Amino acid sequence: MRIGTQETPLPTMIMAYSNPRWYDFVSAPYNVPFGDFIEDRIETEVFKDGLWAVVGEQQRAGLGLVADSRTFAAGNYSDVVVYYFFRLAGFAPYGPNVTYPLYSTLHSPTCVGDITRAVPMMAPIARMLTELTDAPLKIQWTAAGTLTSLSADRHYRTDRDRAMAIAAALNEDILEVDAIDQVKVLQLDEWFWPYQYEDWSIEAFNRTVEGVHNARVMVHLCVGNYRGGRGYRADDTASPGKGAFDLHARHGDALIYESVIPRVYDAKIDILNLQVIEEAEMGVLEALRKNPLPDGMDFVCGVIDPKSTYVETPEEVAARIGRVLDVVPAERLGLTTGCGLKNLPRLTAYQKIRSLADGASLARERLATR
Repeated sequence: MRIGTQETPLPTMIMAYSNPRWYDFVSAPYNVPFGDFIEDRIETEVFKDGLWAVVGEQQRAGLGLVADSRTFAAGNYSDVVVYYFFRLAGFAPYGPNVTYPLYSTLHSPTCVGDITRAVPMMAPIARMLTELTDAPLKIQWTAAGTLTSLSADRHYRTDRDRAMAIAAALNEDILEVDAIDQVKVLQLDEWFWPYQYEDWSIEAFNRTVEGVHNARVMVHLCVGNYRGGRGYRADDTASPGKGAFDLHARHGDALIYESVIPRVYDAKIDILNLQVIEEAEMGVLEALRKNPLPDGMDFVCGVIDPKSTYVETPEEVAARIGRVLDVVPAERLGLTTGCGLKNLPRLTAYQKIRSLADGASLARERLATR
């Protein structure tokens, strides 16, 4: 798989990495970054040092593409989403409970006015990363469909109108990052598509990436990692109660990732990302057999379990990769974690990305001897 001038089944990571504990403790009182960084302030120094630590661990582990790793989510996994709402004009911070089971302890920010980008979101972080490493970079956003599904509305006439406004605001930030030469991948997280695929979903996604011409566009699809559970679509008997579905009861059907294949092929994406280890039978691979990737689209495969503290051995990772290579050609394959590792202890997270990189190396060796 080509990233910049390199042709490699690259290992990288998805979503949020486990922050240094000192960073989560020190940065908790600060809402950083909020727009551009101001030099010689403690907030900037704390964030930069925390980001530098995470970048160093990715590179020492052997990852070929450095991700921003959502370092801004300090001590609270939900900040991987809330971060964007706080940087979009037109939202009040509170509203009804989210109606999707894994997220029902969270409140939906409510749209009360026109949605625009209030301040830069990922652009300042991308520029800071260029100061910390010469490696190719992947910058991530929570996408318009997911932000629409997680929000309430007292302003726009339809969900589509709100989604398209969010998409336009994100697009402003994305184009600013796309202009940075070192950024090779722009990742959009649409982890609500398996829950609810709307007739405007592709339209909103394509508006979000409109005008991108330097970096490659990647979509990350999963059923979520908040609270460590497996996603499911609640049936009519489920009730949020006091703000949380009863997760051990599971009134509803489990979600399957292949439900979005091949519909996702209509989006303007260069790289599709799904994890294959959520189901023992690896149903995603069967979906790819039935609906092969279209020309020009690569596949980044999640082969590390983000919901378990068990650290896979390189041999186990290589075996998973081998099963994927039976379906996806090596020249179109990238490798990653199944989702963010933020819920795991930092030592465990580091060992997992080391296994990812070592497993990728072992898979390359085996591929060369075929």
